[in-house]
Parts: sequence; structure tokens; C-alpha cells
Amino acid sequence: MIIVPTEKQLDWRHAPLVLCALVFINVMVFFLYQSSDTPKLIEVMTKYQVQGYFEREWPVFEEYLKKNNENELLGEYRSAVADEDTTAVIGDMLMHADFYNYLTQNARSHFNPDFYDEWAPQRELMHKRIQSVSYLANGLTPAHLRISSLITHQFLHGDIMHLLGNMFFLIICGFAVEAAIGHWRFLAFYLLSGVTGGLAHAASDWESTGPLVGASGAISGVMAMYLAVFRWKKIEFFYWFFFFVGYFRAPALLILPFYIGKEIYSYQFDSESNVAFMAHAGGFVAGAVLIGLAWLFNRSVFNTEYIESEQIANPHQQQLAEIYENIERFRFEKALALVNELISQQGQDFELAMIRYNLLKIGRGETFQQSALALLTQPLLTPEHIKKLDKVWQENPEVHSQLNEQTALKLGMQFAALENPSSAEQVFNELLRAKSRNPALSVFALKLAAAFQRLRDGQKKAHYESLAAQLTQGAERGLL
Repeated sequence: MIIVPTEKQLDWRHAPLVLCALVFINVMVFFLYQSSDTPKLIEVMTKYQVQGYFEREWPVFEEYLKKNNENELLGEYRSAVADEDTTAVIGDMLMHADFYNYLTQNARSHFNPDFYDEWAPQRELMHKRIQSVSYLANGLTPAHLRISSLITHQFLHGDIMHLLGNMFFLIICGFAVEAAIGHWRFLAFYLLSGVTGGLAHAASDWESTGPLVGASGAISGVMAMYLAVFRWKKIEFFYWFFFFVGYFRAPALLILPFYIGKEIYSYQFDSESNVAFMAHAGGFVAGAVLIGLAWLFNRSVFNTEYIESEQIANPHQQQLAEIYENIERFRFEKALALVNELISQQGQDFELAMIRYNLLKIGRGETFQQSALALLTQPLLTPEHIKKLDKVWQENPEVHSQLNEQTALKLGMQFAALENPSSAEQVFNELLRAKSRNPALSVFALKLAAAFQRLRDGQKKAHYESLAAQLTQGAERGLL
């Protein structure tokens, strides 16, 4: 379920300078600093395996897990070693700082002197290289809590979707909070919310050795600040709950307990998730308390004129709100008529195309296939759009042949970036059956090879690399 405030539109008379700087820093850290993480890990893991260190260290790791009562994990790792699937085991052994300390203390009793003298300096270099990976060097690890990591973890992210999700919510709420309380106060409250969120996460398990990364605690604080700034004023929210989507107005502060309660509930009952729910809850509480204290001691810091000003209604948003309201009340024909009217007036974007497709799917009338094609040919797609299109592709095999070659190629290459590249494979095989001679088909094959490398499927990786080579040779012969 998603609920986000949409009361204020960006107003450059109150330029969000700090917000822009925060987004820029987060993006630059991810692409310039964190981009070196994967090459480092691959380099060290490859060297570790080539040197044959795993076979020597594995008995010590078994002993270490037993002493720490990690019997369930030990059982999983023993099964993986028996199946010769050691990648995850090696990764844990290399990244586990406590195991390295145990290993160095006990290595002489397990290794002969000649091997130890060769192994010790090499293993130390590997350990230092691994510990320089961003989330180990600057993430927040409760068992090894450092003051600096309370700040640095806020600017690191696990993957591109983690980054995009956090930046989306930061932008949605941040510009209004910054305009309401000022640049420097916004920065201070943002960082303090992140620090509190990090401490709340650590307090939930002080012995955890898993590093926390992400701006979620700070952004949760910004969302709470947004609600606390508007307090009892009725503001507009957008919500998305399964297939119920729309807008509603409510006093801002009534939503705050819901946000905090949702995170605490998820923490209690969704223990398998890797989301740091307590960091979210801690950030929420911190943001609300900071605004409350500012209001209590110095109300002049608030830009009352900006907070109280009424937003000029966005006609497009009003029309969307009417469409969602009709969907919520199961008035699907009326909603479809409104969607068609809006498309004819303003053109078709992804959101409108998706709404139209879902409405037509209910009755599967004459224009349903048309709506599926309109979606599959949408330009400028985001990663979230591509995930949705993957489902549309799987639901509508009858429209596959209606896509032209160039559109199918573009779509397939985008599908290849998904966690499950099965749709990309289907597109590729259909292009092969259609005897496509497009030179980009070899690039598509390489993208599929890279996708299966991520999934550690060596057979399919080799298959698509071989196809890429054949297609490249075929294209070169055609040019000659």
C-alpha cells in the first residue's frame, strides 16, 4: 500500500536548494563510488578461489559457525558445499569481519607453517579489499557501530531501484518541507532523522553484523515533517491499495500514526523482509518530534504564508482523480470514457495507457488488443514501467506478432534487465523465428548472456554468447 501527500506543487520562488543537493549527492555516490563494489568483489572472490583458500578455510568456518550457534546457517552452507554451489558461502566468509578475526587468531593451529606464511599476507590484502566495499566500509553495522556511519549510511543504496524509490519520496515531500522551515533547518532535521532511524534499527538488534544502507530513515523523517508542518489542515493524498487507486483529503497529522504503526507492524510480522522497518519508524518519530519542538519554541521559523496558501488545482490531476474515483466505485464504463477523453485532449502517456488497458481487460472488448499494443510501444520507460509491461507481454501472446521488428527489439532489450528475463527470451526467439537480420540482434543476445550470468546460469550464458558470435559473423558476411 502506498500513500503519498500531493498537496503542494514545486514552486521555484522557494527553490529547494538543499533538496537538489541531497539528491545530487545520493546519485553521485551511487554511480561514482558504489559502482566499484561489484568489480572489487569479483576480483577478490576469483583470486580466493584460484589460490585454493576455500578448501583450507572451510573447516575453520564450520568451527566458527558451531561456536556461535549458527547451526541452521551451517546446515544450509554444508548442503551448498555438497552441491558444489559455494558462491554464497565464499561471499559470507570473505565479508564476515568477525570470522576473519577468528581465522587469524586460530590459523596457525589449522595450517602448516609453509602455507600460513604464504597465506597470511595475501588473505590480509583480500580482507582489506573486501572491507573497502561501500556498504561494509560506510554502512551502519549495529555490532560495530561507529558515529561516522550514522551519517554515511544515509547516502548509500543497495541497488538502482532502492535509490530511485528513496529519491522519489524525498522529492515528493522534501521541497515543501524545505520551503516551510528553511534550507539549513531542513538539512539538520533530515540528517537527525536519519541518525535516529539508524539508532532505532541498531537498537532492535545490537548484535547484528548486517550493514544498513539507505536514506529511508531520513526520508521517513521528511514525510513526518511534511505531515507535522500541515498539522490539522486537510491536505490531498494519493493512495494505491491493490487495484484501488485515487486521491483523498484528510487532516495531515491523522496519517502520521498510520505510517508509524505500519512500520512497527511490518517489523513484528514480516521478519523475512530485508527492509529496515525500525529505521523507518525511528525516522518518522524523529521528524515529527523535531517539527513539534520547533513549533513549541520558535514558531517564527515556519513560513506560514507558504503553508496556508491554497494550491492551484492541476486540471490533469483533477481529471485523474475523477477517473480513480469512478474506478473505486466500480463505474468502469464511465472511467473508460473519461480516460479516452483525456487521451484525446492531452495525448497518451504510460499512466493513461495502463489505466485504459486495465479497464478494457475487464470486458476484453474489441479494442483490448489495441490497448495492449499501445502499452507495449510506449517510449521512455522507467524500470517500474518495464516491470508492468513484462506482465502485459505475458498476458497477451496474441499481440506479439503485431509488434514491428524495431519495437520488439527495444522491448526485449529492456526486458533483459529484469530479474526474470523469460519475456526477453521469448522476444528474442520470436525474432529468430521471424529470421530477423537486424544487426542489433547480436547485442540483444549479449544482453541475455549478461542476464543469465547474473542468475548464475552458465549453460544459457554460453548459449547466448555463442548466438551473439554467430549473428555478428552473419552480419559481417552480409556486409561483405
